[in-house]
Amino acid sequence: MKRFTLLAAVLLFAAPLLMAGGDDESAAGTDTDTAAAAAQSSDRVRLPIGQYNMDDYVQRTGAEISFSESPFLAGMGLPPVEERLPDNPVVMETWMEDGKYGGTLTWTEYTIDHGHYLRHLNAVKLMEIAPSASNHRYNFVGAEIQPSILESWEQNDTADGFTFTIRKGLKWSDGEPVTTEDVRYTFDDTYFNEEITPNLPSWARWGGEPVKLAIVDDFTFSVSFAKPYGLFLSELTGQAAGRFMRPSHYLKQFHTAYTDIEEIEAVMKEQGYAAEEWGKFYTSFDVASTDAANHIPTRFPNAIDAPALHPWHVTEEPNPGEFILERNPYFFKIDPTGKQLPYIDRGHRIFVTDLEVMTAKIVAGETDLQFQFIRLGDFPLFKSNEDKGGYRTMALPAWQDQLLIYFASLTPEDEVYAEIVQDKRFRQAVSMAIDRTEVKKSVFLDFGREAQYAPPKGSDVWEQYMDDAYMQYDVDAANALLDEMGLQWDDKREYRMMPDGRRLAIPFTYYEVTPTATPGAELFPEFMKPIGIDTQIKQVDGRLYWSQNRAFEIHFADWWLPVQYMHIYGPAFFSVTAFGWHNWIATGGEAGDEPPDDVKRLYELKEIMQSTGDPDERLAAHKEIWESQAENVWVIGTVAAAPVPFVYNANLGNIGIAEEAGYYSVVVGDAAEQWYWKE
Repeated sequence: MKRFTLLAAVLLFAAPLLMAGGDDESAAGTDTDTAAAAAQSSDRVRLPIGQYNMDDYVQRTGAEISFSESPFLAGMGLPPVEERLPDNPVVMETWMEDGKYGGTLTWTEYTIDHGHYLRHLNAVKLMEIAPSASNHRYNFVGAEIQPSILESWEQNDTADGFTFTIRKGLKWSDGEPVTTEDVRYTFDDTYFNEEITPNLPSWARWGGEPVKLAIVDDFTFSVSFAKPYGLFLSELTGQAAGRFMRPSHYLKQFHTAYTDIEEIEAVMKEQGYAAEEWGKFYTSFDVASTDAANHIPTRFPNAIDAPALHPWHVTEEPNPGEFILERNPYFFKIDPTGKQLPYIDRGHRIFVTDLEVMTAKIVAGETDLQFQFIRLGDFPLFKSNEDKGGYRTMALPAWQDQLLIYFASLTPEDEVYAEIVQDKRFRQAVSMAIDRTEVKKSVFLDFGREAQYAPPKGSDVWEQYMDDAYMQYDVDAANALLDEMGLQWDDKREYRMMPDGRRLAIPFTYYEVTPTATPGAELFPEFMKPIGIDTQIKQVDGRLYWSQNRAFEIHFADWWLPVQYMHIYGPAFFSVTAFGWHNWIATGGEAGDEPPDDVKRLYELKEIMQSTGDPDERLAAHKEIWESQAENVWVIGTVAAAPVPFVYNANLGNIGIAEEAGYYSVVVGDAAEQWYWKE
């Protein structure tokens, strides 16, 4: 069996001191506490930023760790902290210094039924990735895996079998132990119950057969697949506990295998479900079955009471969309001095009606943290009001490596248009008609670099020609390609005509998925005029957009796109561009549209990437996918490596290092357990 290392190494950078600020509650603590924390940070042996099993950490540093807890928990009648922590807790090496307890973290969210911040601040994964300038939870291929909920793991030599160990003594937030009974329940009573899961998720039917589970003992289990699944461990770094384990002691009260349906029906009726809809009802509140449980817990009946493993748990919803969170007394991570994490005791999510209100609260210093859905165009505004608002603003890489891409639906129902858009010369021409210098200047304030959709610069598969492929602004070359395709001009040489005599008119439909969507859409028709393409833009709401997309009614749109989609999904089978091809592959040719050979090859390469246990073979497949993108321009990139503003209270510790280290914004959000309030 191949044993995977649990250690991850990243460079440790010196960080500038941040200005103090915040209110008295946020700055809870004493000068003695602060001095002690600084002394601990300077005197002790530090390991590279990341997470370690405590036994490994002690062996490497020689540290003597004694546990302690937040004063916030005093008087709650809890067992001693030593009994609440697992036998071998996770040690989180702090980013800048060891912190102190206290305070409330406040942020705003403008969507009432989704938590873009909670899924980072309050989420832990089965395994995680050490903070890095090149990887994050959405970009995990080749990243170093580190322990989290799972203490250890092994992969067999054929990469089709995996053994996992839950850390002994790990507890749900209600104090009940996490064991392999929770794993068995998750597989046997949810995945393999057709009323709850009519169709197994793709990972659970890898190789065309259901995944097999074997329980070894109370803390060890293994899964096996019908064919090699070499990327499985890497994929798990982005997965919450619910992938493998759910709180069976809580959920069994709603499951017909353990509780009479008559007892469950009372709750079902409150939620508007008929007796025959039990499976649908169960899925609606199985809080561990989806990351949404980490986001908006009160979307589910009784979910505030549901045990979990996150750093904080929601205790109340004072108003719709507003949440109060308190620390989880059984959280399984500690800092290097033995303090149970998180440092911050409470969270407060405030619901706002729109982005303008969010921006106003940032400038006024009424929020401690914002890094999602704030506009790069507001960066100068944020910087100029830092001292007044008591906050700091960093420009950090966005996890979406390209915040503005253009794409065509590659399998439209209109057969004449389909023949045009599936010709790579058309996509190449559209790409060369885009003035990326203008995009970079007007949409991204001159941040980032002009580039085709390509791998991150400096990665193992990146080459300069991938950045440069058909991205030069050259209207003459674009027109030459369309002439070569036989797309004639009309009599006034104003618009191109399709072979059946219709004007080449492309509806451009989008919704404001990011702040770049609207300015990007507004520029597109201007770019298309010189090459004779009539483009009419239309903004719709997100629900209508997806409804039209799945009905093959979207012809052109803009979006964001991380390299992760190329790693695992690839541009030609990214669902928003090629539903027809995707359906053909998914159904074995029984539905959808048969893809051309070069697209079929992309699916083969995807299969190699996910299956092989040989890193060299995976690298070769990965590179070939990007070579295909460079030639075929499956999606059209504009500006790479554009940052997003990351605004945080100047009194928050263990954040400021991120800008110098080049961390993605989501990497910072994912490390919230070790943030703390300074003096």
